[in-house]
Amino acid sequence: MKDLRCPLCCQPLLQNTQGLACANRHQFDRAKEGYFNLLPVQNKHSREPGDAKEQLQARRQFLQAGFFDPLKMRLQELLPSTTSTLLDIGCGEGYFTAGFSDALPQAQIYGMDIAKAGVRLAAKTAKDKTGLTYCVASSFDLPLADNSMDVVTRIYAPSKDAELCRVIKPGGKLVIVAPGENHLLGLRARIYKEVRPHPQPITPKGFAVAEHHRLEIDLRVSEPDNCAALLAMTPFAWRLAPELRNSILDSELQDTLDFSISVYSKN
Repeated sequence: MKDLRCPLCCQPLLQNTQGLACANRHQFDRAKEGYFNLLPVQNKHSREPGDAKEQLQARRQFLQAGFFDPLKMRLQELLPSTTSTLLDIGCGEGYFTAGFSDALPQAQIYGMDIAKAGVRLAAKTAKDKTGLTYCVASSFDLPLADNSMDVVTRIYAPSKDAELCRVIKPGGKLVIVAPGENHLLGLRARIYKEVRPHPQPITPKGFAVAEHHRLEIDLRVSEPDNCAALLAMTPFAWRLAPELRNSILDSELQDTLDFSISVYSKN
């Protein structure tokens, strides 16, 4: 974990018996689940920033059911075999982060998210993975050393271009996953009067496009519990009238998963 730096003074963090500490004696204890909280209180904009616990648990249920396995496998294929350090921004409950660790057993993998509930869920299932470290942290102020990451992945998460450029090594890769134009189009058409297209990905400053991929998957969800989990993990949940929600849950959901996968190289 030589890549981590103190979120308070930017000095390197070194391991000790309790967790991590820098030369200025800023101490960050390891939680019982195995993660580190590197989000200073003054950088929190709410009591519990990030996705709610219920939303994260729903996401875990749906992802563990295998509906996003084709996306995970495609991303694993895109990772250079020479990768020694990888950061997964907005890791949530760790589904994709664990997949990256499986694909790169020799690498040091970091999963970071501002939502403590998600990081806690992720860390609970990663205690046997020595090369996988989870941290509560802001993607806009990453607690990582300059030029320390071979690869950074960002799946449906916000970030700051300058921070991405700072932590990725020269020639390193940035992988961004965003919803494609047909992503859950049927479900969105039932919820919204006007379905607006998802915005096209914008190349972050300091990077150049290396590859672009489109992945479309037919989605069939017949179990009401998994259908409810899908609704709960999306931004649609609060827009649903009870009658429409019941209608969706009472029948098999058939739709499309559509992902835009962009790979960038640091200039």
